[in-house]
Amino acid sequence: MANDGSHKSRIRLSQEQLDRVCERHVRFTEGRPNGARANLPFFDLTGLDLSGRNLTGAHLSGAILRDARMQGTILDHADLYGADLRGADLSEARLYRTDMRGANVRGAILDGAVMVEVDLRDGSVANRSASGELKVVGFEPGPADMASAKLTNADMARAKLSGSFARAADFTNSRLSGARLQRTDLRDCNFSGADLQGADLNGADLRGAILDGAKVSELDLVTSIRTDEEAVAAAQAPAPIPEPDEDPAAEPARPAIAAADIEVLLHQHLLWLGTSGQKGRQLDLTGLNLDGADLSGKVLTLAKGSGVRLRHARLNGAQLQAAQFDGADLRSADLRGADLRGAKLDRAILIDGCLDGANLGMLLISAGAKVMRASLVRARMAGASLSATNMKGCDLTLADLTGCDRSGAIFDEAILDGARLGNA
Repeated sequence: MANDGSHKSRIRLSQEQLDRVCERHVRFTEGRPNGARANLPFFDLTGLDLSGRNLTGAHLSGAILRDARMQGTILDHADLYGADLRGADLSEARLYRTDMRGANVRGAILDGAVMVEVDLRDGSVANRSASGELKVVGFEPGPADMASAKLTNADMARAKLSGSFARAADFTNSRLSGARLQRTDLRDCNFSGADLQGADLNGADLRGAILDGAKVSELDLVTSIRTDEEAVAAAQAPAPIPEPDEDPAAEPARPAIAAADIEVLLHQHLLWLGTSGQKGRQLDLTGLNLDGADLSGKVLTLAKGSGVRLRHARLNGAQLQAAQFDGADLRSADLRGADLRGAKLDRAILIDGCLDGANLGMLLISAGAKVMRASLVRARMAGASLSATNMKGCDLTLADLTGCDRSGAIFDEAILDGARLGNA
């Protein structure tokens, strides 16, 4: 089960102290002076009132939130890894893409909560994602515990619950379309009227579950466990191969590269650019781990870097025109003054990044006859600083800009279809 945690040696806040933390967090998300991120890992917040608070991106890993009042609380992209939420009231709360791996929500109330793409998997088998900043050595909670939780009328589309424990949870009228429920203990759960279309139920234990009126096909139920005989057979089967994770934030560590090797690659790239490809070699950082690398002022024009990890990297003043960095992890990266015209950053993670004064405008090509837009389709930019950033013509379709500081930013002709802008 999820880590119960202990109240010993934990910092206990009063309601007044917590209110001040929340107020500073709002200032931080809105880019106002005197703001500070809510950073409360392992704090004891038992029974306190967080109702209606905006805690987007807050760090609450391992926090004790038993019986807390959190009705309508906004916890999008927050870190609740291994948190203790037993008995908490999260009715109508927002938990979009919240990291709740290994969390204990036994008996919690989540009626009407928005939990799209929430991560409630087994905390002991997945690498630390979220911010990666507050990982505590030895703190590895087990399966998320949702036993007896009230998850009625909740939106849990594409939620990740693989390997978790949810016995007797109430999912009445909830939306679980596309959810990942592999090997989840769902015995005696109530799915009356729930939408389970496209959910992955491979190895899910549904013995005693109520499926009256649920939207689920018999084909999706074929690989689930419905009888004691099937449970015995599943227990004797070989251990499943760990599922691949589509979220770059939770991928295993990738191959690192030494600073000296980076310099060699950059030199070869300059030759390639200067000779129109006749000499040298195009820079390809695809899938590499460059966390914390210093690439400030470097020329990465036309470089490839799909899925590259550049957390906390220094890219201030870098030349990244028409670079292909789709799916890159650039959390907390410094991109101040970088030239990103025409760059492809689709599905990139730029949470807490600094892009002050960066240029993500349109790149003129073919002697000005054509233009190339910078593309950040589905990019995750919550909490990023975009002060005086040029995003003219940028494609931000379905991007998440919640809590970004957009003061002085230029969005003329930008494509914002489905983008989440939050507070400016």
